[in-house]
Amino acid sequence: MVAPAEVVLYIQSDLKRTDFVHPLVCALQRVLTAPVSVQALDFPLGPELLATPTQFEVSKVADRFIERTASEGNAPSFKYLLIPFDLKVEAWNWRYAFSTSFGDAATSYHVGVVSTARIFAGNRGLKSPWDDEITATRAYKLILKSIVNVSGYRNAGGCILKTPLSLEELDQKSSEFCPDDRAALVAAGILKDNEEQNGPDCTTVRQRSLPAPLVTARRMLDDWLATPR
Repeated sequence: MVAPAEVVLYIQSDLKRTDFVHPLVCALQRVLTAPVSVQALDFPLGPELLATPTQFEVSKVADRFIERTASEGNAPSFKYLLIPFDLKVEAWNWRYAFSTSFGDAATSYHVGVVSTARIFAGNRGLKSPWDDEITATRAYKLILKSIVNVSGYRNAGGCILKTPLSLEELDQKSSEFCPDDRAALVAAGILKDNEEQNGPDCTTVRQRSLPAPLVTARRMLDDWLATPR
C-alpha cells in the first residue's frame, strides 16, 4: 500500500454549491493522517468528453485531470476532482456513477472524480439545516472508499468500503471501517490511530448510516417542490 502525502479536493469551476465542502474537509481531516486541502480549478469540460448528451465519460475526464494536475502537489498526492455533472463509465453497464477511482500503489497518479449531481441534498429553492451534512456525508463515504482503493489496499468491500449501487444504498451504508480494515489502514499510515474530535466550527459528519426519516423527509420535500403546479 501507499499512504497519501496529501489529499487535495479540486473544485471544478462549474461547481457553485460548495457549502458542503467545509464539513467534508473537517470530517476527512479527523480520520486521515495526510493533510486535506481545497483548490479551485478552472477546468472546462467540453462536449468531446461526453458519453451521452447529459453525462460525461469519467475516464476521459480523469485522463485530462491527471494531465492538468500532473505537476502539482507533493507525491504521493491523492487528488479528487469534484464536478456538478452526471458521470457514466462506458465500460460498465450502469446508468451512472457517483465516483470513480484511478491508480494504485504502482502508479504515479492517485486520483478520483466525484459527481455531486446525484448526491446533493436539497435544491436552490429551499435549503434545510441538514442539507450540507447529508451531502458532505455522501461525499465523505465516496472519497474515503476511493482513497483506500487507490492506496492499493485489497478488501472484501464491507462497511464504508461497500460499493453502493443507488443513492439509497449510499445513505444506508456505514461511514465507518470494519475493524480488520481499519487496523490494516492504521498500520499502513493511512488512517489515524485515534480519530480526532471536530472543532467547534466544524459540522459533524454522521458516523453511521444516515437516518432514514431524515433522508426520506428531504427527498419528499424535494419531490413536492419539483412537482408542477
